[in-house]
Amino acid sequence: MRQSLYAKIFLWFCATVVVTLIVTLASAAFLGAQPFGRRWMAMTQDLYAHTAVDFYLTSGDVGLQHYLDTLAHSSTIQGQLLDEAGHDVLGRTPSPEAANVLAQSNRTGQSAVRLGRVWSAASPVSGSGRHFTFVMVVHPERNPFDGTFARSMLPRIALGFLLVALCCLLLARHITRPILVLERAASDLAAGSLTVRALPQIAGRQDELARMASAFDHMAERIQTLIQTQQEMLGHISHELRSPLTRIGVSLELLRRGENESFDQMQLDLDRLNQMIGEILELTRMDLQQGVRIASEPVDLRAMLQAIAKDAAFEARERNQRIDCTIDTPCIVMGDQPLLRSCCENIVRNALLYTPPGTAIGIALRCLSNQAEISIEDEGDGVPPEALSHLFEMFYRVGILSHRHPEGTGFGLAIAKRIVVMHHGTITAAHMQPHGLAIRITLPAVSSRTASSRTVLS
Repeated sequence: MRQSLYAKIFLWFCATVVVTLIVTLASAAFLGAQPFGRRWMAMTQDLYAHTAVDFYLTSGDVGLQHYLDTLAHSSTIQGQLLDEAGHDVLGRTPSPEAANVLAQSNRTGQSAVRLGRVWSAASPVSGSGRHFTFVMVVHPERNPFDGTFARSMLPRIALGFLLVALCCLLLARHITRPILVLERAASDLAAGSLTVRALPQIAGRQDELARMASAFDHMAERIQTLIQTQQEMLGHISHELRSPLTRIGVSLELLRRGENESFDQMQLDLDRLNQMIGEILELTRMDLQQGVRIASEPVDLRAMLQAIAKDAAFEARERNQRIDCTIDTPCIVMGDQPLLRSCCENIVRNALLYTPPGTAIGIALRCLSNQAEISIEDEGDGVPPEALSHLFEMFYRVGILSHRHPEGTGFGLAIAKRIVVMHHGTITAAHMQPHGLAIRITLPAVSSRTASSRTVLS
């Protein structure tokens, strides 16, 4: 049988209240509730004493006996009325349990109370010129739920218990409702409903359960984003692979016909497929590393960028381009050197691809007090203003440039952005004047120098 957390919390609260009530009553009954007992005896003993004398003086022994019997039956109080000589007016033997309190009252001439497992009191009282002493003895441990106590206290206790039970019910519901909401949301998410969220259903709460719901919503949003990205990537990959595969198929058909000129085109398409698959694997690897600490070691950006510029200079020479380097003296950041090199190489390669012959690609490094800034600028045609915010999205390629340079894959800048974000940096794109595009990367720096050197590699 499935156990309900709601029922457990409710029953535990109720059990706690009941046990507390029982312990309180037991302590009062068996250990002697001194403050309560004294107040109760002080309020009642004189009243009972004067009433007993009135009954005796007006109705004699019969009236007094009836009153004392009623008192004993209704309130478990054993009463006796003593004359001036200390004898019971009804001829009964004085209670030995009241001997001490009676002696104290006779000695002081005032009412006396003695509490313990037996409560006793003695009160001097006068009537019609005669002097009496009223003695009463109470046994709290005997029949505590009979008589006056039962008629007066039990209904109040029952009402109090009902009110406490209602409060426990509301409190248990207040605690378990968010858990039930999370349970339903988790079930819906497991069933494929990626848009389900828990926090709006328990709006107004600021406790640990609300923070748990917020964490669940963050997890659900992350899962939704990953699945949507995966679906979009599969769609884009299918589209991007279709064109080179189609051209390879056409090239094979031409080869069957003996037209050997298609070899070069087939090689280009195979190179493009190889590049695309490598970049897809790189993106997948970085997706798997999200939330995992990357390797952190000192990286000399100056040395790294100079090496990248030197490698790019060979490719630039073939295109009649040149690489201009403006690099500050050593600037150190903490990070993964292979990833940072891949990031900058992707951007430089992208600039070489879209920069016309006879122009330059600029690579600059500036080191501030706690920040390194890398700038890679080209003198190409630039991109439309509305395209700037999309340049770092996967598969995004500016329309007119994608036709001029079909060898691009749309992955390079997306990979660069992910690497920068993994290193707690920022990457932005901006227009150059009068034309061209500038990509700027900022990274947290741990060491910098202000001296500058300039080299030109062509």
